Amino acid sequence: MKLLHNDTFELYLSPQGTVESLFLTNDPDKMNWVIDAQYVKDTGYSSQDKRFGQWSAIVDDECIESVNLQPHMHVTDDKSAIVSFLHEKFKVEYEYLLNNNGELQWSIRCSNTTDYAIKVNGFHSWFSLAYIMFRDHDVLRNMKHSCAVFPHLGGDFSKFAAMRRSNEAPHLAIYSTGDRVTAFGTYCSYVNRFLEQVSPSLDGMLYHRLSFVEDGSSMGQSAVSDWIYGGDYTPITLEPSEERTWSFVFTPFKDQEEFYAKAQRYGHPHWTYSHVTTTDGKFFAELSLPEGETLLSAKIVSAVDEVGSTKETDITNEFKYVSNEKSKRLRVVISLKSAGEIKLEATLGNGKCDVLVGNVLEPIHSLLERRAAWLCGNSYNVNQESTRPYAFKPLSNQGESLGKLSFILMKNLLSPPVPKEVHNVETSAFLDLKHHWFEDGDFMNPRPLYGFFYRIYDFDYIGHVYYLLSRFDQSLLAYAKPETYLTWAAQVMCMRLDPDCHRNKREKEESQLVGVFILYIAELLEDLGKKELIHWRDKLHKLWQQFVEGLKQGSQGYQGAVTEHFYDNAGFGPTCEALCLAKLTEEAELYAPLIIANIGFSNDYRANAPDRWWEALSFMTHSLWGGLVAGAARSSYETLGDTRLLEAGYRATMAVFNCYDWNVYSTTRKLQPGEAASTYSIAAPNLNMPELSRNRFGQSIFKKSSDPLFSSLFSNIEGDDWDMGEELVAYMLGFGSTTYLYTDGHGELRCVNGFMEPAEKGWRITSYAAYPTRYVMLEKGLAFDSNAGEIVKSILFIDGQFQSTEIKI
Repeated sequence: MKLLHNDTFELYLSPQGTVESLFLTNDPDKMNWVIDAQYVKDTGYSSQDKRFGQWSAIVDDECIESVNLQPHMHVTDDKSAIVSFLHEKFKVEYEYLLNNNGELQWSIRCSNTTDYAIKVNGFHSWFSLAYIMFRDHDVLRNMKHSCAVFPHLGGDFSKFAAMRRSNEAPHLAIYSTGDRVTAFGTYCSYVNRFLEQVSPSLDGMLYHRLSFVEDGSSMGQSAVSDWIYGGDYTPITLEPSEERTWSFVFTPFKDQEEFYAKAQRYGHPHWTYSHVTTTDGKFFAELSLPEGETLLSAKIVSAVDEVGSTKETDITNEFKYVSNEKSKRLRVVISLKSAGEIKLEATLGNGKCDVLVGNVLEPIHSLLERRAAWLCGNSYNVNQESTRPYAFKPLSNQGESLGKLSFILMKNLLSPPVPKEVHNVETSAFLDLKHHWFEDGDFMNPRPLYGFFYRIYDFDYIGHVYYLLSRFDQSLLAYAKPETYLTWAAQVMCMRLDPDCHRNKREKEESQLVGVFILYIAELLEDLGKKELIHWRDKLHKLWQQFVEGLKQGSQGYQGAVTEHFYDNAGFGPTCEALCLAKLTEEAELYAPLIIANIGFSNDYRANAPDRWWEALSFMTHSLWGGLVAGAARSSYETLGDTRLLEAGYRATMAVFNCYDWNVYSTTRKLQPGEAASTYSIAAPNLNMPELSRNRFGQSIFKKSSDPLFSSLFSNIEGDDWDMGEELVAYMLGFGSTTYLYTDGHGELRCVNGFMEPAEKGWRITSYAAYPTRYVMLEKGLAFDSNAGEIVKSILFIDGQFQSTEIKI
């Protein structure tokens, strides 16, 4: 083992030339920033051919792998090493240089060693940063020794932010300083013990892979649809002795702001931009250029049809200089009236190109209304002879499948109700839900739908459906009174939260885990009081207080971060929101950094999702938990006031709409208006399942999985959207109605979930919310709320106050 070091890094190289350990010298936790081969061995994983620095190439149709070659290592001192791999056609050299500037420089060179031209279809290096869910009940290990990795791809300025999951600096930044990176893929090693009734039940690790040359063959079918990045999927030809070089700089960073500030020092532009806008809004971007650099040209590229035809619009002259005492920036503001994804390409004076990928949505209320209509027209099971008449398909034993019902009800509460939609949901709740999840409809006697156990989480969704039904006028209900549904919701939640109601250890423990009931428990308690259902209010309030006390006691050990998995944003996101709901701000502030570190930031809006991996075996957008964690970030902001939560929550919410957006053409899986798919695999290629690369899918994809556990676990799943809907409720409770203003670190006014433009006096704020009724500036304690049932699309902000514009719907 060879040690290289400077005042910032310690790097250990194996005899095979792989990076075995990478430490930051000032890191108090001494985290190894690459996947540790000894941990892989000790835990029984087999992926020893994916260590940092191992590579593969396809040269003249021959697969060449570094593991089959004898490397030669030349170490000149304790700050530099060159590892050479010689093949009869193809030579590869890795150089590691730890300079006196506190940096680690990594260079990769490939060359043609023959006297004739060779064709390279692929050249890939494992980039195995420590993206690990440790098989360990010690949650601090997952927080302090694991990282999420957020990529910025496209053009000449690739970079990667490796965020420690605790959000405690130092984090690790990697900036490209050489030739382009074509693709960023992943391979997942994992153990799934769900069917063994073990909790936590899942652990694993992602091996990241950089593609320097990629012709699309790693991507499955998705390369054909990828009009955004597909132009770079091409082989290269190397003439005799010709060489290509890629290079990167590794450096620590403190936070997201410093990540981008450091990027500029290495020649990278810095963008602030609209990740998503709507056709009735405006696209906004600000560009800070590296020192001495200029903007030569800029264009927006968009797809116009499902076969990937594109159009280009030159917007160079739309950029205007904006400057203040602290910065000088270029700004562009343009209206985009066609829905669909967009790619902004900016060419600098040095000829290099940077890329932004955003999206233009149809007005979001239209998306929600089309979704509800599609569900009632296509998903509602009217066949009385079927297995579960009146259920919403695809059928599932998991309560997540009931999110569709809650979504339809919430949409009908916020907009003029469609009686048929409400009736379909009520029929399903009364005739199917009650009897499928409970023996003889008895809320105290859940069915063991999973063989020998039942899931506590299921009852959160059931209670939500009954609570939302209780908020409708009697004229829209056919089977029971609102007070009956309110009582049922209380009964379900009392059973759910009371450990004494459950016989088995698993259910008793899970009753104390936080879930989606936090979206409605405060309103449920309030409505029970209003309706004078005092017995149920008092009983539920007592259980809620006991539950919160448990969260409080467990917060110092971050126990809320563990669910049925070892470390889970479905734990720490809702836990933070629940603690805020209970006004336990000190405890909530322990979990808030975990949310911030978990939500992506990128030049591609699709990579802004909360970090998760086990559905796609890659980092991904999961509609349900992406949306709920995003909602927890936004909700927690209103208590904690940290604008990083607000911005992260909005980025993540907008990424989730990719699972619903029928105007997106960059995926193999296209959607019809109102259709949806529960998961989007962000990585490309997804090396476990190449057909999922940058593609949307649902649980049914795993029915044909080679993994026998997956194929059995999902054998009865039909359709792509079974675990969807509750995230749209979280959206409607937050960004679906509220637009935010705040003052940034430069003293400038920023708008989240809307667009801000100068008015005759002050600013005009136009909301992107589906049903805009609220405008908030938390730092000044300002809030504007519309009258009941009134939609306010636009408002004025004058002299530090909100003023109605009388533009109402």
